[in-house]
Amino acid sequence: MKKDNIIIVDDERGVRESLKMILRDRYNLSLFAKGEEVLKKFTPDIADVALVDIKMPGMDGVELLKKLKEIDPDFEIIMITGYGTLDTATQAIRLGASGYINKPFDKSDLLNIIEEKVLKRKKRRDEKKKLMELKNIQSSLNKRMKQFYSSTVDSLLAAIHAKDGYTSDHSQQVAHYSTLIVEACNSFLKLTSDEKEIFRYVASLHDIGKIGIPESIIGKKGGLTSKEWRQIKKHPEIGCFILTPIDGLKNYMCIVRHHHERYDGTGYPTGKKGDKIPLFASIVAIADAYHAMRSDRPYHKSMSKEEALRNLKKEKGGQFHPEILEIAMKVFREHD
Repeated sequence: MKKDNIIIVDDERGVRESLKMILRDRYNLSLFAKGEEVLKKFTPDIADVALVDIKMPGMDGVELLKKLKEIDPDFEIIMITGYGTLDTATQAIRLGASGYINKPFDKSDLLNIIEEKVLKRKKRRDEKKKLMELKNIQSSLNKRMKQFYSSTVDSLLAAIHAKDGYTSDHSQQVAHYSTLIVEACNSFLKLTSDEKEIFRYVASLHDIGKIGIPESIIGKKGGLTSKEWRQIKKHPEIGCFILTPIDGLKNYMCIVRHHHERYDGTGYPTGKKGDKIPLFASIVAIADAYHAMRSDRPYHKSMSKEEALRNLKKEKGGQFHPEILEIAMKVFREHD
């Protein structure tokens, strides 16, 4: 059976030999007379447990303990104490020592404490190994999830494009502008890179519900009848119905549901007002309106950047969240 590895550090040769006689049948031993010698060779994998004398010339046991713990905080170190060093041993425990044994040694106590610390060391190693495996699994799952989101978005955008090419291109541009605004708001939104990526995915699908609206209404050149307008107003709810089964999007569904709400409360589908409108939805609403104004549509020609910005400003506190609009307008001036 493979033996576990033990380090013994004591400046007294007699103590080292005594410990060697007791332990050599059970463990592989590395004996040192000075702490400095240990530090030259020590790595986290060199041993499972160290027995360290507290009182040694040069670097004493407490100093060696500190330095070994800096290299490997989980390393099991048992202090060897003699007469008059019990207080120092107690101090060593506070500094991270695993325990202490008294000279002269009781063989049974010595073997028991070493075996206990060896098992503890192995258990911690196993836990770290399992934790690393879990992290690797999580990383793999996150990668797969990103691939899933990306392929899902591509499929849904393809479905939109098949129905209405403008909506597809518009959705991508709105997602681009929305992401730039989110990044400009990161001082208070504080999104991680993964959260920004999911935000971008959902922003690109804000109009996915238009799949359920007749093409005759979506592409109509003239004004909409009241009946047709009621149909159009259903697309946020239809979009939520389509996307709700996808795990991981719950915190972002407000984009799809509320991007047509107005800050003054006159929007749809729920008439939310002011700060009750989710910020994500307020951001996408501004990006949506800006790109719509900058685009050619059957019912209007595209506007210049300055004209679109003037129109946005007119709706500050009306259609749009005033603080978010200020940030968004700065983004639009810097990007196109």
